[in-house]
Amino acid sequence: MIYQRAFEFARAMLSEERFEHSLSTAKYGYRLGKQYGVDPERVYLTGLLHDVARELPASSLLLHARKQGIILRKEEKTCPFLLHGKVAAFIVRKELGIKDKGVLDGIASHIVGRRHWTKLEQIVYLADKVEPTRVYPSAGIVRKLLEEGEFERALLEGLRNAIVYAAQTRGWIVDTETVVVFNEITKTQA
Repeated sequence: MIYQRAFEFARAMLSEERFEHSLSTAKYGYRLGKQYGVDPERVYLTGLLHDVARELPASSLLLHARKQGIILRKEEKTCPFLLHGKVAAFIVRKELGIKDKGVLDGIASHIVGRRHWTKLEQIVYLADKVEPTRVYPSAGIVRKLLEEGEFERALLEGLRNAIVYAAQTRGWIVDTETVVVFNEITKTQA
């Protein structure tokens, strides 16, 4: 029942293109969850709902964040888009009654990652970045690493791609939290 409600909620909150991306993220995340030993149903639900606040205007994201008591980081003040995961987690909890901490954390952290994140969060992060409708060149590299069972390398490459993309895109900033997470993952691979 929650899956049907979540499906309809995501469809109502998002444009057709953004909804298709969310659905693709959910389906790809489901596959990755099965492959990497994480409850695929939870991954699917997280992927389906991860972007429900993605198309809210910056002023709404900031307002929601303040109402939730989120202490805004400098990056989030500069680029409110970075708040859409945290705001989405709040909306999903309030509107759908979802209380699963793993699902809510996965929604909240899908943009920049977070220190000491769970495998569920990491899978949703990667599924969002490289689900099959994502066609930028490095998405295929990350997908190939995932197919080959190279999860840590795929995660590192996904984070690296996010940092480079943000650095090269006008109007975007490199979020320091993503850099911290990248460095944390790098240390585990040394």
